[in-house]
Amino acid sequence: MRAFSLIIPFILIKVIYLFIEEDKVSGLPDYSYNVTLYSGYLDVSEIKKFHYLLNIAIDDWEHKPLVLWLNGGPGCSSLDGWVNEHGPMLIDKNGKFQLNNYTWVKEANIIYLESPGNVGFSLINSTNKDDLYVDDNTTAADNLIALLDFFRKYPEFKTKDFYVSGESYAGIYVPMLAYKIIEYNKKPETTEKIKLKGILVGNGVTDWKYDVEPARMDFFFTHHLTSYEHRLNYVKYCLTNKTRDEVECNKIIDEAYEIIDGVNIYDYLQDCQVSDKSKGELSTKPTYYLRAPWAFKTFKKINKKILTLNEEQEDEEDTVPCLDDTKMEKYFSREDVQNALHVRRIENWYVCSDTILNNYNILDEGSIWTYPTLINEGLKILIYSGDTDIAVPFNGNQMWIKNLKLEIEEPWRSWRVENDTNNIAGYVVKYKGLIFCTIKGTGHMAPGWKPKESFHMYSKFLKNEAI
Repeated sequence: MRAFSLIIPFILIKVIYLFIEEDKVSGLPDYSYNVTLYSGYLDVSEIKKFHYLLNIAIDDWEHKPLVLWLNGGPGCSSLDGWVNEHGPMLIDKNGKFQLNNYTWVKEANIIYLESPGNVGFSLINSTNKDDLYVDDNTTAADNLIALLDFFRKYPEFKTKDFYVSGESYAGIYVPMLAYKIIEYNKKPETTEKIKLKGILVGNGVTDWKYDVEPARMDFFFTHHLTSYEHRLNYVKYCLTNKTRDEVECNKIIDEAYEIIDGVNIYDYLQDCQVSDKSKGELSTKPTYYLRAPWAFKTFKKINKKILTLNEEQEDEEDTVPCLDDTKMEKYFSREDVQNALHVRRIENWYVCSDTILNNYNILDEGSIWTYPTLINEGLKILIYSGDTDIAVPFNGNQMWIKNLKLEIEEPWRSWRVENDTNNIAGYVVKYKGLIFCTIKGTGHMAPGWKPKESFHMYSKFLKNEAI
Protein backbone atom coordinates (compact mmCIF):
# COMPACT_ATOMS: atom_id res chain seq x y z
CA MET A 1 0.00 0.00 0.00
CA ARG A 2 1.26 3.39 -0.93
CA ALA A 3 1.77 5.70 1.98
CA PHE A 4 0.33 9.17 1.79
CA SER A 5 1.64 11.97 3.95
CA LEU A 6 -0.93 14.29 5.47
CA ILE A 7 0.26 17.85 5.27
CA ILE A 8 -1.48 20.21 7.67
CA PRO A 9 -0.72 23.85 6.98
CA PHE A 10 0.02 26.13 9.89
CA ILE A 11 -2.68 28.72 10.23
CA LEU A 12 -1.63 31.99 11.76
CA ILE A 13 -4.44 33.24 13.94
CA LYS A 14 -4.48 36.94 14.60
CA VAL A 15 -6.22 37.89 17.80
CA ILE A 16 -8.47 40.83 17.18
CA TYR A 17 -9.16 43.05 20.17
CA LEU A 18 -12.34 45.03 20.00
CA PHE A 19 -11.20 48.14 21.84
CA ILE A 20 -13.48 51.13 21.45
CA GLU A 21 -11.61 53.08 18.80
CA GLU A 22 -13.70 56.22 19.20
CA ASP A 23 -12.54 56.34 22.83
CA LYS A 24 -8.85 55.95 22.01
CA VAL A 25 -6.81 58.99 23.01
CA SER A 26 -4.69 59.70 19.97
CA GLY A 27 -2.67 62.41 21.63
CA LEU A 28 -2.91 64.17 24.98
CA PRO A 29 -1.64 67.78 24.97
CA ASP A 30 1.70 68.30 26.76
CA TYR A 31 1.81 64.59 27.66
CA SER A 32 4.93 63.25 25.97
CA TYR A 33 4.97 59.66 27.22
CA ASN A 34 3.91 57.10 24.62
CA VAL A 35 1.08 55.51 26.56
CA THR A 36 -2.07 53.74 25.36
CA LEU A 37 -5.15 55.46 26.75
CA TYR A 38 -8.89 55.17 26.25
CA SER A 39 -11.28 57.77 27.59
CA GLY A 40 -15.02 58.18 27.37
CA TYR A 41 -18.24 57.45 29.19
CA LEU A 42 -19.78 54.39 30.76
CA ASP A 43 -23.56 54.14 30.88
CA VAL A 44 -25.05 53.84 34.35
CA SER A 45 -28.59 54.84 33.42
CA GLU A 46 -30.35 57.03 30.89
CA ILE A 47 -29.32 60.12 32.89
CA LYS A 48 -26.03 58.98 34.47
CA LYS A 49 -22.76 58.78 32.56
CA PHE A 50 -19.50 58.07 34.39
CA HIS A 51 -16.23 59.15 32.83
CA TYR A 52 -13.44 56.57 32.72
CA LEU A 53 -9.80 56.67 31.71
CA LEU A 54 -8.31 53.28 30.82
CA ASN A 55 -4.52 53.16 30.97
CA ILE A 56 -3.25 50.01 29.24
CA ALA A 57 -0.31 48.34 31.01
CA ILE A 58 3.03 49.52 29.68
CA ASP A 59 4.35 46.08 28.71
CA ASP A 60 2.70 42.72 28.09
CA TRP A 61 -0.77 44.03 28.93
CA GLU A 62 -2.47 40.83 27.82
CA HIS A 63 -0.93 38.90 30.71
CA LYS A 64 -1.49 41.50 33.41
CA PRO A 65 -4.50 42.04 35.67
CA LEU A 66 -7.09 44.78 35.55
CA VAL A 67 -7.29 47.27 38.43
CA LEU A 68 -10.03 49.80 39.12
CA TRP A 69 -8.89 52.94 40.99
CA LEU A 70 -11.27 55.15 42.96
CA ASN A 71 -10.35 58.35 44.76
CA GLY A 72 -12.45 59.38 47.72
CA GLY A 73 -13.94 62.61 48.96
CA PRO A 74 -16.76 61.79 48.69
CA GLY A 75 -16.74 63.86 45.54
CA CYS A 76 -13.11 63.77 44.39
CA SER A 77 -11.95 62.72 40.93
CA SER A 78 -9.94 59.56 40.35
CA LEU A 79 -7.89 61.48 37.79
CA ASP A 80 -6.14 62.78 40.90
CA GLY A 81 -4.64 59.31 41.30
CA TRP A 82 -3.58 59.27 37.66
CA VAL A 83 -1.75 62.63 37.54
CA ASN A 84 -0.61 62.96 41.16
CA GLU A 85 0.05 59.43 42.40
CA HIS A 86 0.66 56.45 40.14
CA GLY A 87 0.09 57.29 36.48
CA PRO A 88 2.95 57.04 33.93
CA MET A 89 3.57 60.80 34.21
CA LEU A 90 2.85 63.06 37.17
CA ILE A 91 2.16 66.77 37.10
CA ASP A 92 4.70 68.90 38.98
CA LYS A 93 4.40 72.22 40.80
CA ASN A 94 4.98 74.08 37.53
CA GLY A 95 2.17 72.27 35.73
CA LYS A 96 4.57 70.12 33.68
CA PHE A 97 4.35 66.36 33.33
CA GLN A 98 7.33 64.36 34.57
CA LEU A 99 8.09 60.68 34.06
CA ASN A 100 7.05 58.42 36.96
CA ASN A 101 9.48 55.52 37.24
CA TYR A 102 7.18 53.81 39.74
CA THR A 103 3.91 53.95 37.87
CA TRP A 104 1.41 51.29 38.86
CA VAL A 105 0.64 50.82 35.16
CA LYS A 106 3.82 48.74 34.94
CA GLU A 107 2.02 45.94 36.76
CA ALA A 108 -1.60 46.26 35.60
CA ASN A 109 -4.13 47.78 33.26
CA ILE A 110 -5.87 50.47 35.31
CA ILE A 111 -9.31 52.06 35.02
CA TYR A 112 -9.59 55.49 36.63
CA LEU A 113 -13.31 56.03 37.22
CA GLU A 114 -14.81 59.40 38.13
CA SER A 115 -17.56 58.51 40.56
CA PRO A 116 -20.28 59.23 41.64
CA GLY A 117 -22.13 61.29 39.04
CA ASN A 118 -21.23 64.99 38.72
CA VAL A 119 -17.68 64.33 39.88
CA GLY A 120 -15.14 65.63 37.38
CA PHE A 121 -16.37 64.89 33.86
CA SER A 122 -19.05 62.43 35.01
CA LEU A 123 -22.59 63.70 34.90
CA ILE A 124 -26.17 63.26 36.00
CA ASN A 125 -28.33 64.78 33.32
CA SER A 126 -31.18 65.82 35.61
CA THR A 127 -32.20 68.48 38.11
CA ASN A 128 -34.69 66.19 39.84
CA LYS A 129 -33.89 65.87 43.54
CA ASP A 130 -34.48 62.12 43.56
CA ASP A 131 -32.13 61.64 40.60
CA LEU A 132 -29.42 63.59 42.40
CA TYR A 133 -29.66 61.59 45.62
CA VAL A 134 -26.42 59.79 46.39
CA ASP A 135 -25.21 57.69 49.30
CA ASP A 136 -22.87 54.77 49.95
CA ASN A 137 -25.33 52.22 48.56
CA THR A 138 -26.25 54.12 45.39
CA THR A 139 -22.56 54.75 44.68
CA ALA A 140 -21.73 51.05 44.99
CA ALA A 141 -24.69 50.07 42.79
CA ASP A 142 -23.81 52.68 40.15
CA ASN A 143 -20.14 51.69 40.15
CA LEU A 144 -21.12 48.07 39.49
CA ILE A 145 -23.31 49.08 36.55
CA ALA A 146 -20.51 51.24 35.17
CA LEU A 147 -18.10 48.33 35.54
CA LEU A 148 -20.44 45.97 33.70
CA ASP A 149 -20.71 48.50 30.88
CA PHE A 150 -16.91 48.62 30.77
CA PHE A 151 -16.75 44.84 30.30
CA ARG A 152 -19.42 45.11 27.62
CA LYS A 153 -17.28 47.65 25.77
CA TYR A 154 -14.02 45.82 26.42
CA PRO A 155 -14.75 42.06 26.47
CA GLU A 156 -10.99 41.42 26.25
CA PHE A 157 -10.75 42.17 29.97
CA LYS A 158 -13.48 39.80 31.15
CA THR A 159 -11.05 36.94 31.66
CA LYS A 160 -8.47 38.97 33.57
CA ASP A 161 -7.95 38.91 37.30
CA PHE A 162 -9.67 42.00 38.64
CA TYR A 163 -8.87 44.18 41.64
CA VAL A 164 -10.71 47.15 43.15
CA SER A 165 -8.48 49.80 44.71
CA GLY A 166 -8.69 53.31 46.08
CA GLU A 167 -7.92 55.65 48.94
CA SER A 168 -9.55 57.87 51.56
CA TYR A 169 -13.36 57.71 51.32
CA ALA A 170 -12.81 54.87 48.87
CA GLY A 171 -12.44 52.90 52.08
CA ILE A 172 -16.23 52.88 51.73
CA TYR A 173 -16.39 52.67 47.93
CA VAL A 174 -13.96 49.77 47.43
CA PRO A 175 -15.25 47.06 49.79
CA MET A 176 -18.88 47.92 49.07
CA LEU A 177 -18.30 47.55 45.33
CA ALA A 178 -16.48 44.27 45.97
CA TYR A 179 -19.49 43.10 47.99
CA LYS A 180 -21.81 44.08 45.12
CA ILE A 181 -19.64 42.12 42.68
CA ILE A 182 -19.84 39.03 44.89
CA GLU A 183 -23.64 39.37 44.97
CA TYR A 184 -23.72 39.82 41.20
CA ASN A 185 -21.55 36.76 40.59
CA LYS A 186 -23.89 34.60 42.69
CA LYS A 187 -27.05 35.50 40.78
CA PRO A 188 -28.41 32.52 38.83
CA GLU A 189 -28.83 34.65 35.73
CA THR A 190 -25.18 35.78 35.74
CA THR A 191 -23.50 33.92 32.90
CA GLU A 192 -20.19 35.81 32.83
CA LYS A 193 -18.74 36.37 36.27
CA ILE A 194 -16.32 39.15 37.15
CA LYS A 195 -12.98 37.60 38.11
CA LEU A 196 -12.66 39.56 41.34
CA LYS A 197 -9.42 38.58 43.06
CA GLY A 198 -8.91 41.22 45.69
CA ILE A 199 -9.04 44.78 46.97
CA LEU A 200 -6.49 47.43 47.97
CA VAL A 201 -7.46 50.31 50.27
CA GLY A 202 -5.10 53.15 51.17
CA ASN A 203 -5.70 55.41 54.20
CA GLY A 204 -9.36 54.53 53.96
CA VAL A 205 -12.31 55.23 56.23
CA THR A 206 -14.04 51.99 57.20
CA ASP A 207 -15.51 51.89 60.70
CA TRP A 208 -16.79 55.11 62.28
CA LYS A 209 -16.25 53.71 65.78
CA TYR A 210 -12.51 53.93 65.29
CA ASP A 211 -11.71 55.87 62.12
CA VAL A 212 -11.33 59.60 61.67
CA GLU A 213 -12.19 61.62 64.79
CA PRO A 214 -11.51 59.00 67.50
CA ALA A 215 -8.24 58.04 65.79
CA ARG A 216 -7.29 61.69 65.22
CA MET A 217 -7.55 62.61 68.87
CA ASP A 218 -5.10 59.83 69.75
CA PHE A 219 -2.90 60.78 66.79
CA PHE A 220 -2.77 64.44 67.91
CA PHE A 221 -1.45 63.49 71.34
CA THR A 222 0.96 60.73 70.32
CA HIS A 223 2.49 62.99 67.66
CA HIS A 224 2.96 65.98 69.99
CA LEU A 225 0.24 68.11 68.45
CA THR A 226 -1.79 68.53 71.65
CA SER A 227 -0.82 68.71 75.30
CA TYR A 228 -0.91 66.07 78.01
CA GLU A 229 -3.59 68.10 79.83
CA HIS A 230 -5.69 68.24 76.69
CA ARG A 231 -5.45 64.47 76.38
CA LEU A 232 -6.55 63.98 80.01
CA ASN A 233 -9.59 66.20 79.44
CA TYR A 234 -10.47 64.31 76.25
CA VAL A 235 -10.37 60.98 78.10
CA LYS A 236 -12.41 62.42 80.97
CA TYR A 237 -15.19 64.13 79.01
CA CYS A 238 -15.30 62.07 75.82
CA LEU A 239 -14.30 58.51 76.71
CA THR A 240 -15.15 57.92 80.37
CA ASN A 241 -18.79 56.98 80.93
CA LYS A 242 -19.10 58.47 84.42
CA THR A 243 -17.74 61.90 83.47
CA ARG A 244 -18.74 61.96 79.79
CA ASP A 245 -20.09 65.38 78.83
CA GLU A 246 -21.03 66.09 75.21
CA VAL A 247 -20.79 69.87 75.55
CA GLU A 248 -17.35 69.74 77.17
CA CYS A 249 -16.24 67.05 74.74
CA ASN A 250 -17.17 69.16 71.72
CA LYS A 251 -15.30 72.08 73.26
CA ILE A 252 -12.18 69.93 73.65
CA ILE A 253 -12.44 68.67 70.07
CA ASP A 254 -12.84 72.23 68.80
CA GLU A 255 -9.75 73.25 70.75
CA ALA A 256 -7.77 70.43 69.17
CA TYR A 257 -8.64 71.57 65.66
CA GLU A 258 -7.80 75.16 66.51
CA ILE A 259 -4.40 74.03 67.81
CA ILE A 260 -3.57 72.21 64.56
CA ASP A 261 -4.89 75.01 62.33
CA GLY A 262 -2.35 75.40 59.52
CA VAL A 263 -0.92 71.89 59.93
CA ASN A 264 -1.04 69.81 56.75
CA ILE A 265 -3.93 67.45 57.50
CA TYR A 266 -2.76 65.00 54.83
CA ASP A 267 0.76 64.75 56.21
CA TYR A 268 1.62 66.55 59.41
CA LEU A 269 5.36 66.47 58.53
CA GLN A 270 4.90 68.31 55.24
CA ASP A 271 4.52 72.05 54.86
CA CYS A 272 1.27 73.43 53.51
CA GLN A 273 1.28 74.11 49.79
CA VAL A 274 -0.67 77.31 49.25
CA SER A 275 -2.76 77.07 46.10
CA ASP A 276 -3.52 79.89 43.69
CA LYS A 277 -7.12 79.95 44.92
CA SER A 278 -6.31 80.28 48.61
CA LYS A 279 -4.23 83.45 48.08
CA GLY A 280 -2.13 82.62 51.10
CA GLU A 281 -5.08 82.83 53.48
CA LEU A 282 -5.02 79.16 54.33
CA SER A 283 -5.74 79.56 58.05
CA THR A 284 -8.91 81.56 57.39
CA LYS A 285 -10.41 79.17 54.86
CA PRO A 286 -12.67 76.33 56.01
CA THR A 287 -10.76 73.26 54.91
CA TYR A 288 -12.31 70.47 52.87
CA TYR A 289 -11.91 67.71 55.42
CA LEU A 290 -12.93 69.80 58.41
CA ARG A 291 -16.20 70.55 56.60
CA ALA A 292 -16.66 67.01 55.31
CA PRO A 293 -19.68 65.40 56.97
CA TRP A 294 -17.69 62.28 57.81
CA ALA A 295 -14.96 64.24 59.59
CA PHE A 296 -17.10 64.51 62.73
CA LYS A 297 -18.83 61.19 63.17
CA THR A 298 -18.70 60.93 66.97
CA PHE A 299 -20.34 64.23 67.87
CA LYS A 300 -22.69 66.19 65.65
CA LYS A 301 -22.33 69.66 67.15
CA ILE A 302 -19.58 71.29 65.17
CA ASN A 303 -18.00 74.68 65.59
CA LYS A 304 -19.96 76.89 63.17
CA LYS A 305 -16.90 79.04 62.61
CA ILE A 306 -15.29 76.05 60.91
CA LEU A 307 -18.36 75.24 58.84
CA THR A 308 -19.34 78.64 57.52
CA LEU A 309 -18.24 79.67 54.04
CA ASN A 310 -17.54 83.32 53.46
CA GLU A 311 -19.16 85.13 50.53
CA GLU A 312 -16.02 85.01 48.42
CA GLN A 313 -16.06 81.21 48.43
CA GLU A 314 -19.72 80.50 47.89
CA ASP A 315 -19.51 80.40 44.11
CA GLU A 316 -16.38 78.28 43.78
CA GLU A 317 -15.46 74.68 44.47
CA ASP A 318 -13.51 74.16 47.65
CA THR A 319 -9.77 74.36 48.05
CA VAL A 320 -8.34 71.14 49.42
CA PRO A 321 -6.19 72.09 52.43
CA CYS A 322 -2.41 72.33 52.08
CA LEU A 323 -2.39 70.86 48.57
CA ASP A 324 -1.98 72.88 45.40
CA ASP A 325 -4.36 71.23 42.94
CA THR A 326 -4.64 74.25 40.68
CA LYS A 327 -2.12 72.91 38.14
CA MET A 328 -4.18 69.77 37.64
CA GLU A 329 -7.43 71.72 37.59
CA LYS A 330 -6.14 74.14 34.98
CA TYR A 331 -4.93 71.25 32.83
CA PHE A 332 -8.24 69.38 32.80
CA SER A 333 -10.14 72.64 32.26
CA ARG A 334 -8.38 73.14 28.91
CA GLU A 335 -10.61 72.66 25.87
CA ASP A 336 -7.89 70.83 23.90
CA VAL A 337 -7.40 68.37 26.76
CA GLN A 338 -11.13 67.76 27.05
CA ASN A 339 -11.40 67.21 23.31
CA ALA A 340 -8.58 64.68 23.45
CA LEU A 341 -10.34 62.83 26.29
CA HIS A 342 -13.70 62.82 24.45
CA VAL A 343 -15.50 64.40 27.40
CA ARG A 344 -18.10 67.11 27.82
CA ARG A 345 -16.95 70.70 27.83
CA ILE A 346 -16.46 72.07 31.35
CA GLU A 347 -15.10 75.58 31.71
CA ASN A 348 -13.78 74.94 35.21
CA TRP A 349 -12.93 71.36 36.13
CA TYR A 350 -12.36 70.76 39.84
CA VAL A 351 -10.66 67.84 41.53
CA CYS A 352 -13.26 67.81 44.34
CA SER A 353 -16.92 68.77 44.08
CA ASP A 354 -18.62 70.70 46.86
CA THR A 355 -21.95 69.76 45.27
CA ILE A 356 -21.30 66.10 46.04
CA LEU A 357 -19.62 66.78 49.38
CA ASN A 358 -22.52 68.82 50.70
CA ASN A 359 -25.26 66.49 49.43
CA TYR A 360 -23.72 63.06 49.90
CA ASN A 361 -25.64 60.95 52.42
CA ILE A 362 -23.16 59.04 54.55
CA LEU A 363 -24.48 55.86 56.13
CA ASP A 364 -23.69 55.10 59.74
CA GLU A 365 -22.63 51.48 59.13
CA GLY A 366 -19.52 52.43 57.14
CA SER A 367 -18.06 49.48 55.22
CA ILE A 368 -16.81 47.34 58.08
CA TRP A 369 -19.82 45.02 57.70
CA THR A 370 -18.57 43.85 54.28
CA TYR A 371 -15.27 42.42 55.49
CA PRO A 372 -16.46 39.09 56.95
CA THR A 373 -18.02 38.29 53.56
CA LEU A 374 -14.99 39.47 51.57
CA ILE A 375 -12.69 37.39 53.75
CA ASN A 376 -14.93 34.31 53.61
CA GLU A 377 -14.99 34.58 49.81
CA GLY A 378 -11.22 34.23 49.82
CA LEU A 379 -10.39 37.66 48.39
CA LYS A 380 -6.88 39.01 48.72
CA ILE A 381 -7.13 42.13 50.89
CA LEU A 382 -4.46 44.79 51.43
CA ILE A 383 -5.12 47.69 53.79
CA TYR A 384 -2.23 50.16 53.61
CA SER A 385 -1.65 53.43 55.37
CA GLY A 386 0.84 56.27 55.25
CA ASP A 387 1.66 56.73 58.93
CA THR A 388 1.81 60.56 59.05
CA ASP A 389 -1.73 61.12 57.79
CA ILE A 390 -4.14 63.11 59.97
CA ALA A 391 -7.15 62.92 57.63
CA VAL A 392 -7.52 59.15 58.12
CA PRO A 393 -4.89 58.10 60.67
CA PHE A 394 -3.36 54.63 60.55
CA ASN A 395 -4.26 53.90 64.17
CA GLY A 396 -7.97 53.91 63.29
CA ASN A 397 -7.28 51.22 60.68
CA GLN A 398 -5.36 49.24 63.26
CA MET A 399 -8.28 49.32 65.68
CA TRP A 400 -11.02 48.17 63.31
CA ILE A 401 -8.80 45.42 61.94
CA LYS A 402 -8.06 44.27 65.48
CA ASN A 403 -11.80 44.25 66.17
CA LEU A 404 -12.31 41.72 63.36
CA LYS A 405 -10.49 39.24 65.63
CA LEU A 406 -8.58 37.59 62.79
CA GLU A 407 -5.89 35.00 63.39
CA ILE A 408 -2.37 36.36 62.90
CA GLU A 409 -0.45 34.32 60.32
CA GLU A 410 2.71 36.45 60.23
CA PRO A 411 3.38 38.85 63.12
CA TRP A 412 4.16 42.56 62.91
CA ARG A 413 7.52 43.20 61.26
CA SER A 414 9.37 45.84 59.31
CA TRP A 415 9.66 45.66 55.53
CA ARG A 416 12.14 47.05 53.06
CA VAL A 417 12.29 47.71 49.35
CA GLU A 418 14.50 45.16 47.59
CA ASN A 419 17.01 47.69 46.22
CA ASP A 420 17.05 49.78 49.40
CA THR A 421 17.57 47.29 52.21
CA ASN A 422 19.28 49.80 54.51
CA ASN A 423 16.05 51.69 55.14
CA ILE A 424 12.83 50.52 56.73
CA ALA A 425 9.96 51.30 54.37
CA GLY A 426 7.19 50.50 56.83
CA TYR A 427 5.62 47.75 58.88
CA VAL A 428 3.36 44.86 57.94
CA VAL A 429 1.28 42.21 59.63
CA LYS A 430 -0.49 39.36 57.86
CA TYR A 431 -3.78 38.13 59.26
CA LYS A 432 -5.77 35.19 58.02
CA GLY A 433 -7.66 36.93 55.22
CA LEU A 434 -6.10 40.40 55.35
CA ILE A 435 -2.76 42.22 55.19
CA PHE A 436 -2.20 45.53 56.99
CA CYS A 437 0.79 47.54 55.84
CA THR A 438 2.12 50.94 56.88
CA ILE A 439 4.37 53.15 54.77
CA LYS A 440 6.78 55.06 56.98
CA GLY A 441 7.09 58.81 56.88
CA THR A 442 4.31 59.63 54.44
CA GLY A 443 0.69 60.61 54.54
CA HIS A 444 -2.66 60.36 52.81
CA MET A 445 -1.48 60.09 49.19
CA ALA A 446 1.27 57.54 49.80
CA PRO A 447 1.77 56.41 46.16
CA GLY A 448 2.54 59.99 45.12
CA TRP A 449 4.80 60.85 48.06
CA LYS A 450 6.58 57.53 48.57
CA PRO A 451 6.38 56.09 45.04
CA LYS A 452 9.20 53.55 45.32
CA GLU A 453 7.90 52.05 48.55
CA SER A 454 4.27 52.10 47.42
CA PHE A 455 5.10 50.45 44.10
CA HIS A 456 7.02 47.68 45.88
CA MET A 457 4.05 47.01 48.18
CA TYR A 458 1.52 47.10 45.32
CA SER A 459 3.61 44.89 43.02
CA LYS A 460 4.23 42.27 45.70
CA PHE A 461 0.54 42.17 46.57
CA LEU A 462 -0.58 41.64 42.96
CA LYS A 463 1.99 38.88 42.51
CA ASN A 464 0.96 37.24 45.77
CA GLU A 465 4.46 37.65 47.18
CA ALA A 466 5.49 38.71 50.67
CA ILE A 467 5.83 42.48 51.03
